[in-house]
Amino acid sequence: MIARAIRRFGGRARWERLRLTVSPRGLRGLVPWIKGNGRTFALPPRAELIPARAEATFFDYPQPGSMGRFVRGQVAIGDAPLADHRQTFRGLRKLRRWSPLDALYFFGYAMTHYHALPFGLVEAQVRRWDPRRRALTVVLPAGVHTHCRVQTVYFDAEGLITRHDYVADVVGPWARGAHLWRGIQELSGFPFATHRRVLARLGSLPTPFVALDARLESPQATFDA
Repeated sequence: MIARAIRRFGGRARWERLRLTVSPRGLRGLVPWIKGNGRTFALPPRAELIPARAEATFFDYPQPGSMGRFVRGQVAIGDAPLADHRQTFRGLRKLRRWSPLDALYFFGYAMTHYHALPFGLVEAQVRRWDPRRRALTVVLPAGVHTHCRVQTVYFDAEGLITRHDYVADVVGPWARGAHLWRGIQELSGFPFATHRRVLARLGSLPTPFVALDARLESPQATFDA
């Protein structure tokens, strides 16, 4: 199934040269509301992602003329040096509202890792495969910046990812999500989900409660030479 999914997503060689440009246009749900969306941080008008290198650039963020950088788990705004940020989410500090740097780390790792799937599954340890539901549970390598190490990915018959289950550790152990990949657009053979809806989850059962709902517009894909 991993091999089938990699073919469905255009093949590893093309993905390693992929650059994505997107315009976040909507963000709602319990998690962004709790964390201060629109009050302590805001969405960037444009972001560029290089998934194979785990890099993201947020333009005009957190204000016009500034820029946020995410590079393999390290973040910086403007000319500040890149620094490890995940360690700041330990213990009770997870309860804080997010600053622009906090949101840069969260959305930087989330967006780069989402678009590193299914390719990153090759390096993961397979824990369980459910052929009936086409659900693959894996343990990701310790160095991957993502929500948590144990995640479950659901596929359709052709290998397209339709759902992605995880626990958002930087939010808290209660942040168990069933992430639905919707609004698929084909970008030069790369399927891109323009609508990402995360439902609160009990075990493997999604509930009606929306933890996060994000809309991405004007996606563009280019490939480095």
